[in-house]
Amino acid sequence: MPWLPKQDVGGGNLMNYTVAQSSTGLLLNYDSYYTDPHEGSRSVATWMEQRLFSNLGFISNSGTYRYNIDTVSGEGGSAVQDRYLRYDTFWRYSDEQDLISYQLGDFVSNSLTWSNSARMGGLRISRNFALRPDLVTYPLLQYSGTAAVPSTVDLFLNGFKASSNNLNSGPFTLTNVPYINGAGEATIVTTDAVGRQVSTTVPFYVSNTLLRKNLSDFDVSLGAVRQDYGISNGDYSDAAFSGIYRYGLSNYLTLSGHTEATQGLALGGLGADIAVGTWGTLSLSGSQSKANHPPVATSDVVNDQIVRPNTPGMPGPNQDIDNPLGTNVTDKKDGSQYTLGYSYNSTLFSFSAQRASRTVGYQDLTSYTSNTRLSRKSDQATFSASPFGSNNGTLGLGYYDVQAYDNSHTRLVNFSYSRALWGQSSMFVSLNKTLGDNGYSAQLQFIIPLGSDISLNAGLARNNNGHYQQQVGASKPAPTDGGMGWNLAYSGGGDAYQQADVTWKTRYATLQGGIFGPQGEYTNWADLSGSVVFMANSWFLSDKINDAFIVVDTDNYAGVSVLYENQKMGTTDSNGHLLIPSISSYYPAKVEIDTLPLPADVVANQVNNRIAVKQGSGMVVKFPVQKVLSANITLHDSTGQPLKLGTLVTEQTTQQTTVVGYDGLVYFSHLQSHGQLSIQQDDRSMCRVDFDLNPNYHSIEQVGPLVCQGSAEEKKS
Repeated sequence: MPWLPKQDVGGGNLMNYTVAQSSTGLLLNYDSYYTDPHEGSRSVATWMEQRLFSNLGFISNSGTYRYNIDTVSGEGGSAVQDRYLRYDTFWRYSDEQDLISYQLGDFVSNSLTWSNSARMGGLRISRNFALRPDLVTYPLLQYSGTAAVPSTVDLFLNGFKASSNNLNSGPFTLTNVPYINGAGEATIVTTDAVGRQVSTTVPFYVSNTLLRKNLSDFDVSLGAVRQDYGISNGDYSDAAFSGIYRYGLSNYLTLSGHTEATQGLALGGLGADIAVGTWGTLSLSGSQSKANHPPVATSDVVNDQIVRPNTPGMPGPNQDIDNPLGTNVTDKKDGSQYTLGYSYNSTLFSFSAQRASRTVGYQDLTSYTSNTRLSRKSDQATFSASPFGSNNGTLGLGYYDVQAYDNSHTRLVNFSYSRALWGQSSMFVSLNKTLGDNGYSAQLQFIIPLGSDISLNAGLARNNNGHYQQQVGASKPAPTDGGMGWNLAYSGGGDAYQQADVTWKTRYATLQGGIFGPQGEYTNWADLSGSVVFMANSWFLSDKINDAFIVVDTDNYAGVSVLYENQKMGTTDSNGHLLIPSISSYYPAKVEIDTLPLPADVVANQVNNRIAVKQGSGMVVKFPVQKVLSANITLHDSTGQPLKLGTLVTEQTTQQTTVVGYDGLVYFSHLQSHGQLSIQQDDRSMCRVDFDLNPNYHSIEQVGPLVCQGSAEEKKS
């Protein structure tokens, strides 16, 4: 049936798109930590973030101010000064239509699985798929077929029904599958109008490391590499560039490229992610670097001079592993890196393996500008499965082999097993062994809920030296909507360790405090965190806001219950405001008010809205709530009988028209304290009656009976 239009069921978007918005406002985040150690000085460290936001993006500045309560001596006996340490300062703007984010200031460049990020200062322009939560970036399961007659199509994934859709006659492509990853089996059942069914079962493999066909991703960063982050306020090196690009050539092949450059260094590389049918994903890459000077580690620098040891017969940090006789190879300025990886996920098991190999001269932007060295080789493999059934726990195995720049090897194997026990209790066991060493470390832990959100944990741990440590603890997390929480922990063995803390969480801030340490050597601490917001001409105190937030405005009406995604968040204050902190930016969330408990004379024309908020911003969501005068008015005719059912009545001030109900009743809202009704009688004559209302009445006022007396002069022609 080629003449019939093709039907695309789903289109690849699994939720509706809502344009994100932002109001204008100011925000101050703070987290102040006080510590009083057993030995040492008391101090207060306060992390702060100042943020200005609007529809033009947001400007953020963060840093920590450290205040030493006691006099502290540093190197040379001089007193340690109180100081402010700046972390990041930047402006960020995101274009949702083109899915591009712009950031000016401090940032961390994006990276591929085979490259490294760099902390820089400058300009970053990047694709940002997080702007569209409704957009699926990786290839999903697609099934094409033809319906001879109007039908329904049901999709079953691994035996569970995932979707159901109606079809017209003609070809169709099914794409509205849920978010899935890995291997599985899909069964598509089409049912026509008379109940005939056709069932088709196909295997599939979905990989979220791939890009959909013709979809691209990129990150371009231009500026200077930042050094000594967390130590100095602003130490930047020479101008630098970093860029990555990914493109979905098909639903089975994604190509990638990466380049870096700074004074004295150039790097470039290519990579690919390949879907191997239904057998997983293969990833590979190769990159080459060329520098003006060979790699150098911080340990090789003495008095700003590069020291390159070359002891015959003992490979040093600047010698090739394949050069055991000690031939000097430290002048290598060129290097290469190759990576190869494979991953497979299914409902039965998951497996991944990756190898990265670098020659001695390979350098990237971060290592070149910070005098650090990259590892020569790294191998890792992980495996997880439920060999005893999905209800009998998960087994995990891991192998890690890292060869450092000085050719030293670290090889580690890991075993873990976790499973649910009775009720909500669970157990976890792990074993770690460094190959080549005599010892091993192990841990056994049980978690047992006791009710009322209280849980007990107990376990036994062994370190590499063969020392055992018993562990026991109990905790109750603070409720997310406010309340108290606490935590108690004790570990015995060679070094007994105790810990106790309490958390008080409110809408306005979170306060914590406690002690920890060995017997008789406790450290006391306290922490206060939260946010201060200025928006909608009002000040707000809130728990710390990491991303976006909403302020509900009911037009100065207090006591209105507010729900976010069907969860009650609180009631509006005396100014008719309620702040909802820490929501997910760009997610279209449902915000509503509950008007059922409100008095009968209070109305809201809008009670819900679906809103998305820009990253780092806040949005005022208005639900105007107002007090109105309403009345049930009883109308009688000149004989004292209720007006006839269905008689038209118009309120002259508001021009509202309604009809008479039983017993002569009519209802009007949004009235003035004085009004007039115009009534059209059966003989088409008109009569008017006046009424007065009490403006301080807090319900629907009962008025009447009022007598309607028509006149011949008012009879309509």
